[in-house]
Amino acid sequence: MLKTTPIYLSSSIKTFTLTIIIMGLTACGVTPNKPSTHLKETPKQFKTEVKPDVNAVKKPKSYSLVELKALQTKALNESQWADYLAYSTEIWRKSKANPAYQAQIEDQIWSILNSLSAENILNLEESSNPDVQAWSTLFNTFNNPQSDFDMGMMNLKTFEADAIYQQHLLAKLITNQPQEQEIKQIAVLLPLEDRYQVVSEQIRSGIMKAFFASNQQITLKFYDTSVLENLEEVYTLAKQEGADRIIGPLRKEALQELASFYDTNLLALNTLENAPFTQFSLKSADASLQMLISFESAGYERLGILSNDSKRDLDKANTFQQEWTQANHNAELSIYPDERPKLRAALGDLIHEKQSKERKNNLRWLLGRNLSFFPRTRQDLDAVVIYDNANRMAVFRPQFDFFGLDTPVYGDIQLSPTNFQDIKTNADLNRVSFLTYPAVLNPADLSSKFEAFGWDSFIISTHMRELENGHCLASGKTGVLSLDNKEIKQQLVWAKYDKTGVLKEAPPRKIEPKITELTSNNPVISQ
Repeated sequence: MLKTTPIYLSSSIKTFTLTIIIMGLTACGVTPNKPSTHLKETPKQFKTEVKPDVNAVKKPKSYSLVELKALQTKALNESQWADYLAYSTEIWRKSKANPAYQAQIEDQIWSILNSLSAENILNLEESSNPDVQAWSTLFNTFNNPQSDFDMGMMNLKTFEADAIYQQHLLAKLITNQPQEQEIKQIAVLLPLEDRYQVVSEQIRSGIMKAFFASNQQITLKFYDTSVLENLEEVYTLAKQEGADRIIGPLRKEALQELASFYDTNLLALNTLENAPFTQFSLKSADASLQMLISFESAGYERLGILSNDSKRDLDKANTFQQEWTQANHNAELSIYPDERPKLRAALGDLIHEKQSKERKNNLRWLLGRNLSFFPRTRQDLDAVVIYDNANRMAVFRPQFDFFGLDTPVYGDIQLSPTNFQDIKTNADLNRVSFLTYPAVLNPADLSSKFEAFGWDSFIISTHMRELENGHCLASGKTGVLSLDNKEIKQQLVWAKYDKTGVLKEAPPRKIEPKITELTSNNPVISQ
């Protein structure tokens, strides 16, 4: 029997009114366009010859209203659209006593603009006449993707405040804009049985916790997509039952099944190349790039990288080494076996312990006697990055103390605790830093990364308009969330075990500049 029966929040569909989540919305690198600049008359003694603009319209101020209308008609008949806009604008200005006629002129211009080709609009954008440019800006604001609308409106208000359409047409266009769809029902498509059951239950729990922390009057329904062959039928049922938004499906194979549905209200919980819907994944954070940016800000130049030879960890290590060296920095990678690793030997190899012993042996041979010896290892590394799990990191970290290394140690996101409600003190990881999810440091009632993932998926679904308009969700549980080309991106946070082994938030420490002090004999380098 087809398992498409919705899982309701109780025995019947209910609408809940709860406490709102205050989500931090911040602009993500959005900058208003600069105003157009125009040539101004230079002082006579410095005046240079300016070639005439063949597209420029003669200043029509000296024409009478009758003459302007004749010129307007001529420009319309000859498809001289820059001329038509310029003459129409001047007719509008000479008709101040007749607001109804002014509004009619604005409507006529708008109708003409919407009949022009893209090439015609581009020519208007390149005109040197500010009145013509103002109309092209209005056209682009209302015909570009919805994600650019708010920024376009800001530009109209800031840079086109004197445009004639500000009097009547703009208010009408805003009123006629399609209103954002009110979200009344969200359907969640998850495989609730078999091998995905544990993960799906955690995601569902996170969605429920975010739902109960909101004040939106939304009906929330869950649908089982364990049987992949029935996915389209389940999806259709969810739409028929009134879903305004859909969260899921989870499996990549399920995404491929729904790829033919161009559903902009669907938030997929995985990634698929060239998918037509918005995608969100726990792996959407570019930890390698974020680490690079943080290290550059801290002033690091030379890094040591340690990784086991498993595909997952070694791929990450190679990617980071490549990105770091491409940014004109130095990085040395040391690889050890994932099975039966010799961790002390791996660290010793990175810090050139063997070379130190060789120097000792050479010196002993020259002197002909035994020497007291402790390896003097390299001290030129600004930091060491280790790609491995927390258990092995706990073995690596004390070795740094043994060798007398004060080098900062960094790990991968896999050092994140699995149970956010039971983060134990770990003295063996003292002074180890790693990128992680914000929920690790501020979990509230969330217990795992999949619950945090579920929480964020609900928040994204209810704040998609803000993300499309270039804002960030600053209070995301899996990171600061932003939308980039239909994919949700996450900016992680830095966490660090302090000297006592307590996990706290901490960005990479900056390198103190070295000061050269000149003496009468030799330069002395001091920290």
